[in-house]
Amino acid sequence: MSFKVVASDFDGTLFREQKFSSEDLAAIKNWRAAGNKFGLVTGRCYPMLIPHLQAADLKIDFAICDNGAIIFDGAQKIIFETEIPKETLLELFNEPFLKKSLHFLFEAADEVFCVNVKENSWVVTERPRWEFFLTFIDAAQVKSLSKKINQFALGFGSSEEAQEAADFLNRNYGEKIFAQKNTRSLDIVIAGMNKARGVENLLNFYDWRGEVYVIGDESNDLPMIKKFGGCTVSTAKDFVKREASAVFDSVGAMLQNFS
Repeated sequence: MSFKVVASDFDGTLFREQKFSSEDLAAIKNWRAAGNKFGLVTGRCYPMLIPHLQAADLKIDFAICDNGAIIFDGAQKIIFETEIPKETLLELFNEPFLKKSLHFLFEAADEVFCVNVKENSWVVTERPRWEFFLTFIDAAQVKSLSKKINQFALGFGSSEEAQEAADFLNRNYGEKIFAQKNTRSLDIVIAGMNKARGVENLLNFYDWRGEVYVIGDESNDLPMIKKFGGCTVSTAKDFVKREASAVFDSVGAMLQNFS
């Protein structure tokens, strides 16, 4: 049986202004009812995605999380996973250049460890509303983390600061990690990993060879947009629109176009 696959970015693309649109949710339901596959490819870790999916009763076929570093199937089972070595995590955590970060998040498959979270971090404002699986630890506990850490995430006061930190890390640690700016956040995964690789790994795992469509709105979406001739939304910045094959007002509009 032939079917189509859509991989959508989450924040700023499907989840906009802290909510889903009813039109998008209906379009996703219709897309899947027709036998097609729909999933997410996001910089978020899975624990920070689950509350939103549950609140909207949104069913998906896969979740490519942490910018491709870990992939879940529709039943929340891990089908692919990478790990940042502990010695690399400690090296980055102790890097003086990163001390401006509003938080240090060590993201595992089912838990997020938080260190040095400041009051103006989004972690403080969003956690009470969404009940994320967060564990606050002190700096001395970082070296004894027992779980696989898929992504190391930071947050800054501006997009410019986040980009400056990304450039510094990729210049000085690029053989070990890849740092990607996502608005004011900075997501760090193992070298060579990005959303395009995540989608490729998903397709290879299931041997899906049909039509594939991706959509995103930020700089960390560019690898998959370029790789798959992807789309973007009308609210995206111009530098993303220039790389996209098409611009839609919403994810639902894209689904209707390719149905």
